[in-house]
Amino acid sequence: MQTDPRTRYTRQIIITAFWQLLRQKPMEKITVKEICALAQINRGTFYRHFQDCYDLMEQLEAQALDKLEETLVSTRDRGVQAVLLSMLQKLQNDEDFLAILTRQSPDNAFLHRVVGRCFHYMDLQLNAGERTGADDDWRAMQNTFLFAGASGVMSYWLHSGRKTPPEQVAAAIAALCTGAAGVTPLAHS
Repeated sequence: MQTDPRTRYTRQIIITAFWQLLRQKPMEKITVKEICALAQINRGTFYRHFQDCYDLMEQLEAQALDKLEETLVSTRDRGVQAVLLSMLQKLQNDEDFLAILTRQSPDNAFLHRVVGRCFHYMDLQLNAGERTGADDDWRAMQNTFLFAGASGVMSYWLHSGRKTPPEQVAAAIAALCTGAAGVTPLAHS
């Protein structure tokens, strides 16, 4: 696809219209017709850029994850809590694409993708397998447990109104993860 100024402008007005609608109602209730009316374009123009609303949403999710990745890369050397905090602060901001997309995900699928990106950098910091000398199976179970726990805490925080400051949530998750990462497997009987 061309990236001339007119193409970029058209894509941007489509995205802007979609965001306006997404703030008002769930993604499943948004139609191409509504986006086109708000963006003042015809349906053919929309379909030159996106297959449907779901394609538009997927492309926006990919962009949001790429931006999150940039943030996580910049904080990874400051430890697990800094990685978590940078992500939670983005999720707390009602105007951030990442936060809107995460709240719009009906089954937490996008949240799991977000946490997966974050967990990669957390895992680099925790380095549980090397610290405990655990075998690959134990490390896989440990990582699955930590990922599920971190996802659960973040989901609870998001869906309960984000009342607890991100700093406290990051500290709690980091403490839970570092405590669980230090556990060694039981001897096989």
